[in-house]
Amino acid sequence: MLTNYIKIALRNLWKHKLFSFINVFGLASGLTVCMLAIAHIKGAFDYDAFHQSRERTYRIISDVVSLTNDKAPFATTPKPLGATLKQQYGFIDEASYVVRSYDEFLGNHKRLSTMGFAVDPGFFRIFSFPLAQGRPATEPNTVVLTQAMARKFFGTANPIGQTLQHQELGNFTVTGVLAELPTKSHLVFDLLFSATSYGVKNRAAVSEWQQYHTGYTYVMLKPGTPAEALDIVLPSVVSRATRGLRFADIKGYSFRTQQLSRLSPARGEMMYGTYEPQVPGLLAEFGIGLITLLLAAFNYVNLTLARSLSRAREVGIRKVSGAVRWQLLGQFMAESVVLSLLALSLAFLMLELVKPMAFVQQWLIGGVRWDWTIWAIFALFSIVAGLLAGIVPARVLSGFEPAQVLRSHSGLRIIRGLSLRKSLIVVQFVVSLVAMIGLLTMVRQMDYMATGDYGFRRERMLNVPINDVPAPRLMNELNRLSGIERVSATSELFGSHGNYQTIKRTRTGQNTSPAFVWSVSEQFVPNMGLTLVAGQNMAAAVADTTGRQVLINEEAVKAFRLGTSRDAVGQVLWLNDSTDVQVVGVVKDFRFTTFAIAVKPLLLHNVPSQFRYVTLSVAAGAEEKVMAEVKQVWKRLRPFDPFEGQWYDDFLEARHTHADDADFMGLLIGLAFSIGCLGLLGMVTYTTQTRVKEIGVRKVMGAEVSQLVWLLSRDFVKLLVIAAAIALPLGYLSGYAFLFSFAYHVSIGFETLGLCVGVLLLLGSLTIGLRTYRAALANPVMSLRSE
Repeated sequence: MLTNYIKIALRNLWKHKLFSFINVFGLASGLTVCMLAIAHIKGAFDYDAFHQSRERTYRIISDVVSLTNDKAPFATTPKPLGATLKQQYGFIDEASYVVRSYDEFLGNHKRLSTMGFAVDPGFFRIFSFPLAQGRPATEPNTVVLTQAMARKFFGTANPIGQTLQHQELGNFTVTGVLAELPTKSHLVFDLLFSATSYGVKNRAAVSEWQQYHTGYTYVMLKPGTPAEALDIVLPSVVSRATRGLRFADIKGYSFRTQQLSRLSPARGEMMYGTYEPQVPGLLAEFGIGLITLLLAAFNYVNLTLARSLSRAREVGIRKVSGAVRWQLLGQFMAESVVLSLLALSLAFLMLELVKPMAFVQQWLIGGVRWDWTIWAIFALFSIVAGLLAGIVPARVLSGFEPAQVLRSHSGLRIIRGLSLRKSLIVVQFVVSLVAMIGLLTMVRQMDYMATGDYGFRRERMLNVPINDVPAPRLMNELNRLSGIERVSATSELFGSHGNYQTIKRTRTGQNTSPAFVWSVSEQFVPNMGLTLVAGQNMAAAVADTTGRQVLINEEAVKAFRLGTSRDAVGQVLWLNDSTDVQVVGVVKDFRFTTFAIAVKPLLLHNVPSQFRYVTLSVAAGAEEKVMAEVKQVWKRLRPFDPFEGQWYDDFLEARHTHADDADFMGLLIGLAFSIGCLGLLGMVTYTTQTRVKEIGVRKVMGAEVSQLVWLLSRDFVKLLVIAAAIALPLGYLSGYAFLFSFAYHVSIGFETLGLCVGVLLLLGSLTIGLRTYRAALANPVMSLRSE
């Protein structure tokens, strides 16, 4: 019987090729998105699977109770916790304390910003990060690099034995290079370096039980030790360690454990968390895949029900011949499963096409183990999807009675005469249009951040990273070139994240405010086109000790309550409780970081040792000439280092335009619109086929082609208008939900909503118009000759 069902299914699919193509392509598109989400979910459960002792390794986290009795989970703990547990409890096999660090290292004449972890020797005994060469960084002042970071510093040269320099921590010897990880890890880093020197630098920050947010504690239990043994002792450890301590901003904290094998996916968000995927995010991704698949399922339901009259006669004949309802259900469900398996084959091909996309590799399938289990999940999921898509048509078709069939009643009418088929078309285009409005809003916001007015000069500005070249030497060389208007130096580029520090109004006072701190040369203000509203520019500095003259912006004047801009000139502020600086001028507010936050307090001082970039303002028309000459200067100073200069406009565009994300989102929306348009094409095609004799009669009676086209298409155009009316407010809300996180953002007006609706009506009208126009041109003799 099953073989017979499959044969009938294949014959029906081959007989109705257009409808079969629409259904197969639609289901394949939905399955592709779902497979990407399933692969990401599977990869989330595979995090840290390569560690040999993951089942007996635990991360200890802190539940912090605020002054208002609110409890917040922190992924971090005080530094002494791990050592205390190992010393006092024999069932602890190993303990490690890990501190995340964002630092600049200099190596091979290259100064690079890195994200790393300061680790102790126990780290390499707990975790099994594989080494491609060398040995772990268990000795003082040693470091291991990832392969990507090793290439950035040393190219193809052997990094083992090379030296990385840190301004405060000293020199580090490279002892190893990590291999590519078999799966992803919740710890993401560029390098791992010995914590000995780092502990000296941060002694006050990481050696106190009051500091619960400085690093991560991992413990490995001895084989056979239950996790409850660790859970039992943690409350007593907290009680003894915090007895007599006073916390300024919290009431206290407690500890609990997370097994490393269950760390990912994370059930909830934690403060100072690591990089394991969150369950809500995974569910959202899977939801997007299900929505895409649902749109395709709508097509299947729609087209199957549209052909219900012809299939109803088949059902009537089978029932008269003695078939019972469950047999008919089996036949229709078999057709649906065969269709889903064909769609699965196409989905595999589509998956191979999207796999190389940067967004897909970075955020979805990077590090996923493609073993037999994931392919089995894909196959099972497609079969289930086919069964679910076919259940509604199967129940409807198998429920027809022969008498109803003879009277051509299908019983498919629902609320107020609006058919189920038309409802599904509306839903398809509503979802597609809402997604399109959201994507266009996102793209416009990214373009606004890349091209908007920041308040500083960005045209014809060239930024050159100086690495370890002395800034004064490079600036002197560049000043000699013609076509360069000014040369200045800075610690960071405007438009980046910036360096956030706490500034005090007085050394011992409590009037503090966080502020962004930039180190710039005295030519930076005129070079960047900044406006002084009070005071004067900083004097030239030849050493860091002369950098106590500072400029602040108007927002800093308000934050520190310095009165007016004129009143602020001459007043003193304190950096790091140890350095007093004098305000010599106030600059007009401008946007110097991301558009996500409003203008914050800014402090500019002249500290040459912190300079990382040289910025050149170039005369109009001299861009190519200056670029070529700057490259020659760089080649002379650093013959073996690549030139990495970049125009400010290009930097801001690369910083804020996430083309890979937009491309992937565009692909999803394109699939959604394709599914909707193909479903609409199928409906229009079937409708025109059923009305072919009516068209012939009307043409014989003198109807024009344009009248026939409008007659055939007006009901479908109404559906598009209804979809647009429903989607516009929903799309507006979804767009503003995205823009809500930006302090400065675009508006959602006619340019967004009108364009999206125009695309919807254009695609829908082309789909409807071309098919109905072709039907209206048909020769009436061909359709009426048998009458």
